[in-house]
Amino acid sequence: MNTKFMFLLLIVFSANLWGQNNTFAVQSSNFLTFFSANPSDEPKTNIEGSQYINKDFLPSEISCLTEKTPPIRYNVFKEEMEFILDNKLYYVKKNDSCIISVGNNSYKYFDSYNKEKKGGYLMILNKLNNPKHILYKKDKVKFVPEYIPNSTYGKEKPASYAIDKSKYYISMPDGMTEFPMKKSELIKLFPNHKEPIESFLNDKKISFSEESNLKELIDFLNTL
Repeated sequence: MNTKFMFLLLIVFSANLWGQNNTFAVQSSNFLTFFSANPSDEPKTNIEGSQYINKDFLPSEISCLTEKTPPIRYNVFKEEMEFILDNKLYYVKKNDSCIISVGNNSYKYFDSYNKEKKGGYLMILNKLNNPKHILYKKDKVKFVPEYIPNSTYGKEKPASYAIDKSKYYISMPDGMTEFPMKKSELIKLFPNHKEPIESFLNDKKISFSEESNLKELIDFLNTL
C-alpha cells in the first residue's frame, strides 16, 4: 500500500469519525490526534469519588491544530484528555509540543516532569508571553483501596478516588524542577538574586502556600 493511498485513507477515516457535518476536524498529518478508549476504561461505579477534579466537558483548543476541537475534560487520575463523540469515549493523543486549553486552563504534556520520570499534564500558571521561567501546577487524584478492618471495632471503607495535594514545578535553563516552598530553597535556586528576592518576599508578604502569591512570585522572577 503506497504512501499516497494511506494518506487518502487517513483523511476519509477522520472525516467519517468526526461526522458528516464536519463540526470538528483533525489536522491532516502523519498521525491521528486522537484514539478510542477501551470500554474497560470507563470509571467503575462501585468506587466512591471521582477520577476528575472537574467532570464537565469544556470548550477546548489545541495549539498545534488549526481546526475546531470538541469539548474536552481532563481525567487527572488516568492522565488523559477526553472527549465524547457519538456516545463513545476518545482520548487526545499525547504530544509534548502542543498546548491544550480546556475552559480557562491550559495544559502541556511532559514525558518526564519529576525525579520519578513520570509523565503527565501540567497546568500552565504564567500569564506573561515568552517568559524565561514557567510555573506549572500538577493536579493529582489518588486511588484509595478498600479498607476491611481486622476486628469488629474498625469501620469498613469502600475503595475511593481522592484529590491529592497539588505540586508546583518551574522550568529552568537546565530543565524542570519542583518549585521551592521555602525562601531559603528559592534563593538556592537563584543564588545571584538573593537581595531582590528577599526584598520582594518581605514587601509583598508572599506566602508559599497561596497559589495567587506563587503567580506573583513567578512574574517577579521573570524580571530578574
